[in-house]
Amino acid sequence: MKHHSQVHLQLSVNSEVPIYQQIKSYIINEIKRGRLLPGAQLPGSRVLAQQLRVNRNTVILAYEHLAADGWIATQYKSGTRISDPIPQELVPPGSPEAAPKPVLDISFRQFDPPQPLPYNNGTFDIVFDDGQPDGRISPIPELTREVRKILHQQTSKSHLKNYNERGNEQLLQEINLVLNNDRGLAAVPENICVTHGHQDSLFLVAQTLIFPGDHVAVEHPGYQPAWDAFRLTGAHLHYIPVDEYGIDVEALAVVCQHTSLKAVYITPHHQYPTTTTLPAARRQQLLSLSEQYHFMIIEDDYDHNYHFDAQPVLPVAGMPHADNVVYIGSVAPSIPLSFVYGPVEFIHSLASCQMVVSQQRDRLLEQGMANLMAEGEIRKYLQQSHAIYKKRLALTTGILEVNFNGIADFTIPKGGLAIWMQLHQAVEVSQLHAAGIYIVNPYSFYAPHYTGQTGLRLGFASLEENAIVKGLDKLAKILQK
Repeated sequence: MKHHSQVHLQLSVNSEVPIYQQIKSYIINEIKRGRLLPGAQLPGSRVLAQQLRVNRNTVILAYEHLAADGWIATQYKSGTRISDPIPQELVPPGSPEAAPKPVLDISFRQFDPPQPLPYNNGTFDIVFDDGQPDGRISPIPELTREVRKILHQQTSKSHLKNYNERGNEQLLQEINLVLNNDRGLAAVPENICVTHGHQDSLFLVAQTLIFPGDHVAVEHPGYQPAWDAFRLTGAHLHYIPVDEYGIDVEALAVVCQHTSLKAVYITPHHQYPTTTTLPAARRQQLLSLSEQYHFMIIEDDYDHNYHFDAQPVLPVAGMPHADNVVYIGSVAPSIPLSFVYGPVEFIHSLASCQMVVSQQRDRLLEQGMANLMAEGEIRKYLQQSHAIYKKRLALTTGILEVNFNGIADFTIPKGGLAIWMQLHQAVEVSQLHAAGIYIVNPYSFYAPHYTGQTGLRLGFASLEENAIVKGLDKLAKILQK
């Protein structure tokens, strides 16, 4: 692989060894230690001579020796480059230079990356994700045009100054209107902090709220990236079972009797991954427990806009006596903007924490989104995508009712962008992947070392109708074997 940028070489020459030999040895050592990669372009002889303050003929002689030994190659109009590949005989496998670097003997916090998304490599015919929106119908084109317009406006500089530590002030006002008008909250902008993504919100809430050793209750099965954010703070997790109505509040109450909980993390609108909606009675029980045992409720309303039941469900944060609720939501699906709502003092600390992580806010993105929300473009997009996803849900459930009869059980969700299925017979995810169907590993929804029954979360929203038909037909045939 060719590298078009030249490497910078720095060498302090001495008089004990011929200078050309010093240059040669220096370049060989840099290759062996991995700094000069195969294909890397070296400076021309004239440039390197100027850098090292030596005669150009000295550099030419060093290059000739390196080329003769096979370390470098010179081509017409391509300059001088490190050989690609480097001949194996120059650095044999058993040589000290080829040995791996010693393991770092200084302790540090080790983090394992989340499960990668293998469908990104294009090896699957059909991808059933965990309920992602369809990026092809996202408002990216409108947002791009809005950002360009801001850049061309003479007042763009003043627009970009319209922010504070919690985000763009106009965007905060627009989010505040959504929370009050559509979601039943009694918010003011001081209750809100804009973040750059859903996981950012989870991370900031965890860092602001949780101390090492604190106890946090989470739904089980549940959203593991949130668990990771809590674990990062040194929290102890308590897994509360989920049934057909959502989190088991009675089981939570038992935990409260012998454990001082700091927080309870819930996804009540469409429980992740089972999609069930937490009924009003349990929501009220949850609020009562929060008051009685003095813990914070972290409400993750990750897909509020996509509720297909005729009767809308308002967040727990919008109910009476919801003072102990921190609410996480998104501005618009597919756009890396999220927000956190909570008590003013808490939001002030969370915003300050965010400034420690990054002070480089995307002011253009925030201003562009604020303008689109004020113009009604985002509401229009949400209405259009709502209709599309509702149609895709109907298609998916219709196929499941016919083709998966006797194979799996499922309940048509009231909302959300995925369906939760319980298979009658277990299937290896590797078997599905080998057949060209990607499905999220069901054990990623469960606690470590869990070996019990699992379900499949089948995302349908990101697939066009023909892909839904093709994918479900193929999946049914595999499960019937």
